Amino acid sequence: MLRCNDKNTSYFVYYCPNCEEHYTIGLGCRSRLCSNCGKYYTDKWADNISKAMFDVPHRHIVLGSPPDIWDLLFTHRDLWKVMMDSAIDCLNSVLSHKQHKRIRVGAIIVLHPFSRDLSFKPHLHLLITEGGFHKNQWVHDFYFPHNAMRKTWQYNLLTNLRKSLPRSKENSRLFHSLYRRYRKGFYVYLPKNGRVVTKRDIAKYIGRYIRHPAIANSRIDGYDGKKVQYWYKDNEEVRHNCEMPVMDFIHLLIQHIPEPQFKMIRYYGAYSRKLKKKYARILGQQSITSPKLERFDRSRRVHCPKCGKLMEFVLFMKKSPPMEVEFGSRITHWNSILISTAN
Repeated sequence: MLRCNDKNTSYFVYYCPNCEEHYTIGLGCRSRLCSNCGKYYTDKWADNISKAMFDVPHRHIVLGSPPDIWDLLFTHRDLWKVMMDSAIDCLNSVLSHKQHKRIRVGAIIVLHPFSRDLSFKPHLHLLITEGGFHKNQWVHDFYFPHNAMRKTWQYNLLTNLRKSLPRSKENSRLFHSLYRRYRKGFYVYLPKNGRVVTKRDIAKYIGRYIRHPAIANSRIDGYDGKKVQYWYKDNEEVRHNCEMPVMDFIHLLIQHIPEPQFKMIRYYGAYSRKLKKKYARILGQQSITSPKLERFDRSRRVHCPKCGKLMEFVLFMKKSPPMEVEFGSRITHWNSILISTAN
């Protein structure tokens, strides 16, 4: 991630016929935590996933966890999946009880272990269908009771955590205290603008609110080689400026790296792999497909930073750019370099 877009390792060369200039572009790191690559792949994922989702209204919901179990989740990272599984149990229970019949909701659940200040505060972002499927029939339900959601989320999360952890007096006291301390249930956020009706608005919405890297490039104000300056806004939209040594900043980022092969994005209910084709046929739509990211090859579309027109691919180099090279208006110079390198 530290060498993202570093042209001293490898780079691409593109040519703009309109400006008659060559441009070198470094190779990205493709890290999920990178403030540059993370945003790029988030936009690509959001665009692909929005085209394949069911053409029904969706709702954005945030499910939080109490600070009392943050240390537990930080130490036992296998509980992250338990937390995500508890979310779909909560949704199905609330809607099934409300409709007096079994409802299967379609949900895309994204785990965010980070907060705005980059500290460890695990919470879930859910993009769910307004309603669900009862047998082979679609049941639309736009109202989600807030109080019922809070208490049901609390019950499902604590119950599943208790089953996953070894029995001990310490764990029992912890869970009992959480019921007494949070009598209204755990944090559930149902934003008013979280209702997404059309599919064309889904890509823009989920790319901004649901899946994004821990910090974006726009929030990093400076780096002098020793210290990093960045900012964040709290829930009251108050801006806070932070400065810390670079190693402390890196520590804040890498603490959110999951275990190997752990899926931070999971598809549940009607969007699960086993059922998505079935329910897509019921709605008369194509099933959701896994997004395929663009490969770094000749099919990559790069636009000129000056005129904005599509540039032509010249070559890919696996070494540092040549020094004191005059970029001419022809591509033959770069072709000669490519031929000599191949020889």
